[in-house]
Amino acid sequence: MAKKEKIFSLGENKFTTDYEVILDLGKQPWANGFLKKNECGKEPTYPLQLVYCNKPELLQLSYFVPKETMFLDHTYISGTTRTLINHFHKLAVENNKDYDLDKEKDIILDIGGNDGSQLEQYKKLGFKKLINFESATNICKLSEEKGITTINGFFNENNVKKELKPNSVKLINASGVFFHLEELDSVIKGINYCLKDDGIFVAQCMYVGAMIDNLNFDTIYHEHLCYYTLNSLEKLCKKYNLYIEDAYFDEIHSGSIICKFRKYKCKTTERTKLLKERDKKYTLNSFKEFGKKINNVVLDLKQLLINEKISGKKVWGYGAPVKGNTLLNYMKIDSNLIEKIVEVNPYKIGTYTPGSHIPVIKESKDNIPDSYLLLSHNFEKEILEKNKEIINKGTKFIIPFPPNKNYIK
Repeated sequence: MAKKEKIFSLGENKFTTDYEVILDLGKQPWANGFLKKNECGKEPTYPLQLVYCNKPELLQLSYFVPKETMFLDHTYISGTTRTLINHFHKLAVENNKDYDLDKEKDIILDIGGNDGSQLEQYKKLGFKKLINFESATNICKLSEEKGITTINGFFNENNVKKELKPNSVKLINASGVFFHLEELDSVIKGINYCLKDDGIFVAQCMYVGAMIDNLNFDTIYHEHLCYYTLNSLEKLCKKYNLYIEDAYFDEIHSGSIICKFRKYKCKTTERTKLLKERDKKYTLNSFKEFGKKINNVVLDLKQLLINEKISGKKVWGYGAPVKGNTLLNYMKIDSNLIEKIVEVNPYKIGTYTPGSHIPVIKESKDNIPDSYLLLSHNFEKEILEKNKEIINKGTKFIIPFPPNKNYIK
């Protein structure tokens, strides 16, 4: 039996061999590294393996692509979907109401706030002191154009101490970034340093429970280092004296948890207790079962695409999210099955997908296929509503998750 390699356990901040392999997706390129034509075939690949570290009870990747590769310059823009903007606005209104925030004095900070879309919702509510801590230089410009104070750098203990005063920030938000963090302990120390004693830390994470229930393994890619249950996130934060006050499930991003922490022990809300009850069923055994089921999902969906091709149908991809590249590369789908992918994000139009090398073109109602594989399935409702006209004329959408025998809508 081969000796198990040591991996770095993010939950314990040390190397360990005490882990179980849940799903091995092989070697894949960095999924957000969209390519120019002359770069196709030259992109490096890295192990993409989901493991469960036993001691901190944390799902994570076994190999981390350096954060400097992934987050100094990238193509993701938060503000391209109305669904996400609406979610951000709803949460800003909720936090303003629940915590009686002072619009003139209180500082609200977003960790990895991207183009400022979350903070923009607080600005619309009248808040004056907004700070976006964003590592990608190209994305910072979009945030600055919204009139938001933007710090170009990684949020970690050292950078926070350089940029912010201790005990100064009323609300810290981490929307879809808390599972990105290679320097996890340093980040939480930075939160503790700058968060006011009566402040609130809000972590928004895609929920392991939803990934297990929907079998959407495309959530696994190199930017997502950790995969949280409420239990694992609570244990991690408690080590640094951050205590859960409120937590609930939300449908955003195919199923997320919104978790709010304080710097002191506090009573938990009733909806937190409900989520904790649901959380109990997501254990090592359920993770292993998830890993076993993925091959059947892949075989069924690929056969459907092959059948479409055999019947002479033209199939394109709809949306070029990072998760789509995990799906395409693990299923070994290239331009022979998916001719093109349509997008509205200007940073992606004119590029090629890493690994599968499918061209990404601008979405147009004047140029449509017989069917779309909906790679951006987490925004299914918004996209199907937007495309009612072409759907009524016969264009089909293939919805990959949750998998079932009737993928086409």
